[in-house]
Formats: sequence, structure tokens, C-alpha cells
Amino acid sequence: MDPAHRTPPAGQAHVLIAVKELGRAKSRLAARLGPQERTALVLAMLRDTLTAAANASGIAELTVITPDPSVARVARECGAGHYADPAGEGGDRLNTVLRAAATHLRSTHGRGPIVALQGDLPCLRPGELTAALAAGARAPRSFVVDHHGTGTAALIVGDQEADLDPAFGPDSARRHRLSGAAELTGDWPGLRLDVDTAADLDAAVMLGPGRATAAELDRIGWPGVAGTARRIHRR
Repeated sequence: MDPAHRTPPAGQAHVLIAVKELGRAKSRLAARLGPQERTALVLAMLRDTLTAAANASGIAELTVITPDPSVARVARECGAGHYADPAGEGGDRLNTVLRAAATHLRSTHGRGPIVALQGDLPCLRPGELTAALAAGARAPRSFVVDHHGTGTAALIVGDQEADLDPAFGPDSARRHRLSGAAELTGDWPGLRLDVDTAADLDAAVMLGPGRATAAELDRIGWPGVAGTARRIHRR
């Protein structure tokens, strides 16, 4: 993590967002979008996610974990720190690097709330993350299930003594529940809407994406986005 980043004030959270190499991102959209379009869309969704998170209350710092220099550049442009995830494979790589980043964070910045957040939340509203963080403060560990009901949009450590203990991947909601994390039940559609498929992207268009994503989808010519772009999601 960038050494210039300060120690978060007491009670304020540090957000961790892991993003894989752009060449491997959003493969389930390959039938509709080419490699360059998928790359541009990933970066646009990350910008909107970081913008919303930066404007949420109770967030002190944001760090993007990635081996990709283009992702790291966007993180810096959005005011986030960067933790250099070394390129490599492995079935549990995401959870491994999240644990490593959380451990590094605790050793350099002290113990405090941590949020592991998906980076593809183009409809995230600051107030949603603020509310989820406040709800998560009532439990040592908690999570927000995604819109499919099986994945995890955010994992929150509200107890300064608790470990992140991430279990992202297939059926992560069940695995986080079995690990003892409390499921948060707030009405947060933007926080729950991570984008992996064309159907997810259509849902994001209906809900209203952030400025960067709306502009990119308009450039791509994604169906239905022109009307959405005129009512760009307000930050």
C-alpha cells in the first residue's frame, strides 16, 4: 500500500477492492463485448465504485489490490491507494491476496474496521455503503449478499480484533454465513448489483449506473443505455 496513506481515524474503515488482470476480466461478457470493450467497462465500473465509496461516510481510505498497471493508474486517479498483487494463478488467489492486504494494513495502519468490496458496482450509492458499514459495526464480521443471493458484494469487519477471513468465490454467501459472519439485510440495490453477465449489465442500466459506466455503455451502444445516460446516476 502506498506509504503516504495516513492511519485512518479511530472508528473509520479502510476499503479493500481486488481487481484481477484486465485480460482475464469479465469473460462471461465475451459473447457480447470484445476484449477492449470489456477492459474499458471494467475500468469505468471501478471508477464509479471508487467514487461512490470515497463519498460514503465512515470511510477513511480505499486501496485497490491489483497486478494490472492500468487498474493501478485508475485507482491513483480516484485517490485510492494501491497494493501490488503479484500476477499468478491459484484457485484461492482472491482470498489469499485479501488476507495478505488486510494483514499488511493492520501491521502498518493499526487495527480498525475493514471492508472487502467488489469493484464492479456501477450503481453503488454512497448512502448504501454508509448504511451497510453502520449496520456491520454491530457484529464482529458481516456480509452483504449480492443480487443473485449466492455471492458476496461486501464483507465487513466491524470488530477491531476480528480477522477478515474472506471466503469469496462460488457460493460465497453460504460460506461467509457458515464462517460466522452475520448477513446484513438492508435495501441496498446498488451495493448488491455486481456485474458479471449481460443480464447483470441490463439490470444496471435499469437501476442507473454511475457517470463513467453510463458513458462507456453509451459509447459501446449497449441497448437501453441512451435513456439511462440522460438520467445519469446522481452521486
